Amino acid sequence: MVFIMKINRLIFTVAIIGSSIFASYFGGNIAYALFYLTIFIPIIAFLYTLYVYFRFKIYQKMDAYLVVKGDWTTYSFVIANEDYITFRNVKVNFLSDKSTIESAHQIAEYSLLPSESERMETRIKCNYRGEYNVGVDSIEVTDFLYLFSITYPIASKLKVIVLPRVVPLDRLGIAPPQTDVKNPLRASNMPEEELDTEMRKYNPGDSRKRIHWKASARLGELITRKYQHIPKAEIVLFMDMMKINEDELKVIIAEDKIIESVLAISNFYALRGTPSQIIYEMDGKKAVGINSKEDFNAFYKACVHIRFNSQIPVSELLRERLLRGDEGMFCVAVTHNLTKELYLAAIQAITNGNHICILFISDDVSEETKKIIDGMKASGIKVYQIMSEDEIAGILSLEKV
Repeated sequence: MVFIMKINRLIFTVAIIGSSIFASYFGGNIAYALFYLTIFIPIIAFLYTLYVYFRFKIYQKMDAYLVVKGDWTTYSFVIANEDYITFRNVKVNFLSDKSTIESAHQIAEYSLLPSESERMETRIKCNYRGEYNVGVDSIEVTDFLYLFSITYPIASKLKVIVLPRVVPLDRLGIAPPQTDVKNPLRASNMPEEELDTEMRKYNPGDSRKRIHWKASARLGELITRKYQHIPKAEIVLFMDMMKINEDELKVIIAEDKIIESVLAISNFYALRGTPSQIIYEMDGKKAVGINSKEDFNAFYKACVHIRFNSQIPVSELLRERLLRGDEGMFCVAVTHNLTKELYLAAIQAITNGNHICILFISDDVSEETKKIIDGMKASGIKVYQIMSEDEIAGILSLEKV
């Protein structure tokens, strides 16, 4: 159509020039009538495009405007001619950068007779987390002579809030053995009690399970074992919220994978009654405790508004947490940038008797990055690289170095 439009414009340009020359040299009613006709036809064609834009109607809706990334949602679209003239060459441009419309082309062209309408019933899928517009982006109206084509943005677009995915995990292969067994309820990281070497006399209310029967028989009175409380090993997730310096699509993919990795791990433990803590920095340092499925759901809903604008690297968050002197922690740092500072902080975590795993969300396969990863692994740090095309469940579930 672009070629036809160029030809028609050339024809009318030549016609205007020719009619003006003819009217100048010969004059008369016919000559001036031809000249004015060649002038008014393009004006009428342009006014037609304006008229069509203001008179045609577009209706679009979705079943839900709060959706989960990757889920299909019913989407309907109607374009109608409620006027008394025919609307020709009306193109509808759909947004396709962050969403996908099933069985629909990015551009659809319609010609509508008076009181005619076209309806499309399909499904739409949002591909990334966040809040953005979907559906129709703009309308391109072309006149009946193919002289003008004007694209008009849609004033009222569909805005959706897209929650990140929660990737289900049957097992967590990246976790140390004591927190990743076939029966997670048995090793749920809950507080335990351990037998102490001391014994004491039985007091009313003591559990009969703690009675030391051999000692009781020997001493002629009931003797119970003393137990000491062993603090539970903590699961701490560190989320890197610093700005990612990549092109827009890579930034969106990396941000989604960082959030979804943290959600997958915390959900895995929440379903098994195992508390975890998520530490990140966004408008101040945050430490979100996930002690139940309700806590997880609250954090999950807040993830749609998370912004990657932190000024504090994840290595500093890890170092500050280690100042508490805890031992036996399982630390997971989810980051898009491997640094020397993170390397040293991870070494400190291991030295203090903790387990640490680094999830590296990046497509960087440079030699420098490979050397850093190899150095970390040689120091006993578990490092897993998750690239754009990788499935999170596959990396987190399977044990591989």
